[in-house]
Amino acid sequence: MTTQDFAAPGARRRRGKNLALLTASSAMDNAEANVTSVLFPLMRESLGLSASALGTIVAVGKAVGVVAGIPWVVLANRFPRKTVLAVCAGFWGVWSIAAGAADSFGQFVLFYAIAAAGFAGAGPIALSIMGDIYHDSHRARATGMLYGGVALISGISAPLVGQLSGIEEGWRYGFYISGAVCVAIGVLIMACLDDPAAQQKHEVDVPTLEQIEDKARGLRESLRALLAVQTFRLILVQRLLSGQNVIMSFGAVFLVEERGLSTATASVIALPFAIGYMTGTFAGGRVNDLVHRLHPRTGRVAMLQISQFGFAVVAFLATQIGWQAIGIYVALFGLLGFLQGQVPVVNRPLIMAVVPPPLRGLAFAVSVSTVEALAYAGYALIVGLLGDAIGLQGALLAVTVVLTVVNAVASAALYRPYARDSAVITAHWPESVILVDDDAAANVRH
Repeated sequence: MTTQDFAAPGARRRRGKNLALLTASSAMDNAEANVTSVLFPLMRESLGLSASALGTIVAVGKAVGVVAGIPWVVLANRFPRKTVLAVCAGFWGVWSIAAGAADSFGQFVLFYAIAAAGFAGAGPIALSIMGDIYHDSHRARATGMLYGGVALISGISAPLVGQLSGIEEGWRYGFYISGAVCVAIGVLIMACLDDPAAQQKHEVDVPTLEQIEDKARGLRESLRALLAVQTFRLILVQRLLSGQNVIMSFGAVFLVEERGLSTATASVIALPFAIGYMTGTFAGGRVNDLVHRLHPRTGRVAMLQISQFGFAVVAFLATQIGWQAIGIYVALFGLLGFLQGQVPVVNRPLIMAVVPPPLRGLAFAVSVSTVEALAYAGYALIVGLLGDAIGLQGALLAVTVVLTVVNAVASAALYRPYARDSAVITAHWPESVILVDDDAAANVRH
């Protein structure tokens, strides 16, 4: 696959347009969750729900995404990617509209799950298109801009969605608007997105039984080789013990139910969290690279522990102390976002350093798309159930504070195997360790 000519007239403008569309399509994966987390108090009153219902909704969305993403990618390999992306990230928004019109909780969960199953395909397809649009030396920066843009869209849209709390049945209008925006983005993708693979033929021969067996055997062998890496196994355990992600799923609801704030006021925490997350990702990436260069055997694991301990402390301050001013919560959730932004810039390089390059794609599919998503779904259910039993304050104490401290302490088990496994990769795959001078990279012509 050839990338776009970076020196061609108008190339920067085309890249900006394409990146904006890919960012918007990826943000749709969060659109439903954003409306639900902000306007759940209205849904709870309208449909007669308990606090555990929010955990069920979040868990269903994440669990469906675990199994729905791969089929969309398969379709994108068979049919034009732009068309598949426009369907799953755009036109699929009609199911969000249907969720807004639901008459019962069961009907809502069904439509919500169908919508989530579509949006799950947006991220992987958008990343595959972006990888073909950008040259290798620009992909990391573009990926950071994409994820930062997704976080910013979520942060800006949450307070806007919160304004619907003053309207009777406002949660329904939230889903109607979200679905309509999705459909509009689908139209824009079809009309404006440039896909380098657009001219590629998509006829795929039906594989023989022998070919299918060979692929299955190769996948099993790859999984065995991947799980033979001790550091990777420990990272999977570490991600299973991570309950940090649920803080924003329940944050606004917590402030409404436990601190007595209005839905519109509580929703403003989403923007500082998003800004903090972007700052944590961009600045944290540079800091972690510096620490790793100074302490290659221990730096990354130490930064992982520091960010976990820091998150637990700030989560305690945000959820266990009743502050009188919303400004304090704004500052605390901004710090939580910053510390949460450390997760990808520490976790992903950890995996890259200990997994052979040919297995890295599978490693991220196992760790991110499966283990992290299942952990998110499980802890969402737990917080919802504990919220009914002991209140959201106690539930968040257990999952986002105590469990995070346990995770930080347990992460010390990574030090020795990480030093050993990363040394093995460096010795056997020297081409995977690439040093690029910043000034030279800036002058690369494509």
